[in-house]
Amino acid sequence: MQSVTVWMTENCNLKCKYCYEGQEKREKKFDLFHIDTLTKFIDREIFDSNEKNEKVIISFHGGEPLLEFQSMKKIVQTLDKISLKKAIPIVYEITTNGNANEMEFLEFIKNREDFRISVSLDGNKETNDFFRVTRLGESSFYKAFKFAKHLLQMDKYPRIRMTLTPKTVDCLYENIVFFIEEGFTMIVTVPDFFDKEWKYGHLKKLKKQLHKLNEYQRTLQPQNVQISLLDESFFLKKVGRCFGGLNEINISCDGLLYPCTYTMNNTKYCIGNIWEGIDTKKQKKLLTMYTQNNVECSGCGLESACISTRCKFLNEAITGNCNTPVPIICAFMNIIYHFFRDVNTNSQIIVRYQDKTGGIKNVRKNYN
Repeated sequence: MQSVTVWMTENCNLKCKYCYEGQEKREKKFDLFHIDTLTKFIDREIFDSNEKNEKVIISFHGGEPLLEFQSMKKIVQTLDKISLKKAIPIVYEITTNGNANEMEFLEFIKNREDFRISVSLDGNKETNDFFRVTRLGESSFYKAFKFAKHLLQMDKYPRIRMTLTPKTVDCLYENIVFFIEEGFTMIVTVPDFFDKEWKYGHLKKLKKQLHKLNEYQRTLQPQNVQISLLDESFFLKKVGRCFGGLNEINISCDGLLYPCTYTMNNTKYCIGNIWEGIDTKKQKKLLTMYTQNNVECSGCGLESACISTRCKFLNEAITGNCNTPVPIICAFMNIIYHFFRDVNTNSQIIVRYQDKTGGIKNVRKNYN
């Protein structure tokens, strides 16, 4: 195991309308008194098992993790000492809305090169404020954007993390170009697969937006910019199986251990705690589940690249069954496939997808 995500809090200062964690947040946070136990657990389970001295990824999650900045700072400082003693490098990751303790955080990382920072912004102010508002319903854009610009000025090069919904598909091109022209070089767009408003027409619009972005990238965009939606390997490479709980783990505010973010507080998937360690029997049960195939995906040429093949817990969160693929993901992957087929040279692949009437089709297509 080389990756750990620590949930600093379940609380959040925003009230994003699409949040998969729900609108009402528990005001639970990681207890300062448990930080010593936490870091000893990470030392024992992660550092001591790292035979090749490979880098370890420590991520901070929430809620909004920077609400508990002081606790996060203490964890980092303690792990830094372990890292130095055992000569094992750490990469810290955090995704933040940029609206809490942002200046204190900037001061803390100003001389550090080991933080990967993602700032959640869905686009320009108009687009961002469709969904990302404070608890009082006010704009969250200005503070987040100012924070992201500060990171640029410090040469920290943040990742802009955009959530894509049916309501924002039409302005996808406009918003990605907005960020590029503001100097940002990495824009990662994540579709909200929990949104029940997705229709076939939205995906057709998405494809048009992708072609506009491709033309922009080909003719105008600076070469050092990365747009996830235009990265073939980001969506269509073989993803393999997820092994959450085996090679990565999530630690809740209560110190309980879970395979991934979609399983948090689901006691069915709790695999131990930071005091007693990992329950290996429960780990083995997870492995059995991960190796099961989605019957409906059999014969699809995109099966090995599809999110629904890899992410069993996302399937369960949306469809209620780990091995039942999410229809909107099938349709999304089909659109992505067609887009890359259009802009690349041709060879053949069989794609199985749901059409707009809900029917299942196997179609032999050209794709490189």
